[in-house]
Amino acid sequence: MFLLRSAPGLPRPTATTIVVADDQAFSRRLIRSSLSGLGKVIECRTGFEALEMVERQRPNLLVIGSRLVGLDGAEVTQLLRRASNGVQFTPVILVSGRTTQSSVLGAVTAGVHEYVARPFSMKTLRMRAEAVLTRPRPFVRTRLFFGPVPRASRVRGEVLGMSGENALARMICGVRLERADAETCPLGLGCICRSYVAAAVVEPARIEI
Repeated sequence: MFLLRSAPGLPRPTATTIVVADDQAFSRRLIRSSLSGLGKVIECRTGFEALEMVERQRPNLLVIGSRLVGLDGAEVTQLLRRASNGVQFTPVILVSGRTTQSSVLGAVTAGVHEYVARPFSMKTLRMRAEAVLTRPRPFVRTRLFFGPVPRASRVRGEVLGMSGENALARMICGVRLERADAETCPLGLGCICRSYVAAAVVEPARIEI
């Protein structure tokens, strides 16, 4: 069983639950195989089922296809980010056949953690899932956006325009799910939020969020 990373002063690890939502049985099987050993995997077929499952199971991760019946992956993510009671912090990996920069930025704006393009290798999806589970990313709220801080500074600059220490006050710690505060962070110098506070720089275009 794959366990969330722990650190001094933080809650103890708990068993991992992953919800996989895709309308194609073959895709669900492929994703399940990619996540083998990471935790309990629960499958569903539609966007509405995904929302219901997240509310009921409170999973550590949602892996969702971009095109689902009723609600697509981005719409499900947007609804989760508008929820409450902790559901809004559910990590999301979106799997999509679209690889354009606009598609990636659209997914980031919706609030996904990772964007995996089809066709994908099982190794790539597993590595992305492990990264999301073991390295919680801080969330940030602005007038137009709520979601995890993008990893790539180029995308971060386009979506948030964040720079300087003042940006830290807008973040929510990805570990404690409280307002980010480097002074009181139990991780000390290892505070994950601080590492995301940097001036945006131009990087070569690539699918990284």
